[in-house]
Amino acid sequence: APDAVKYLHAPDRLNPTAEYGVAFERGTAVTFADRRRVLISGTASIDSRGHIVHAGDVEAQTRRMCDNVEALLANAGCSAADMMHAIVYIRDEAAAVGAMIAGRYPGLPCVVTLAPVCRPGWLVEMECMAMCPPRE
Repeated sequence: APDAVKYLHAPDRLNPTAEYGVAFERGTAVTFADRRRVLISGTASIDSRGHIVHAGDVEAQTRRMCDNVEALLANAGCSAADMMHAIVYIRDEAAAVGAMIAGRYPGLPCVVTLAPVCRPGWLVEMECMAMCPPRE
């Protein structure tokens, strides 16, 4: 159905992607009769104006990134407990990131990989998929 797709926003935490001049959304929820699938694209440690939060501090950026992802999930009526898997991209080797993700999301299948991250100041970025019951 045309109204089954919802783009997710958390304006108190993250700015709209259109402000970057890109053609993607950070989060999309697709509601089916029996479930809602939520896809969160690469989300990092930014604020409601698109500025990097906690420059140079990978652990603080990881916490903010997780808070931002959870805010997008909440906009879809889901929570962190509904996440099915995640991929975390790190700019530099940082063993603490994997441990932080495992501690915050116990049992979540997650790959942490060394990769180029979208913006130079971002040290960590996460994408994930969640499933929850359909809600109004």
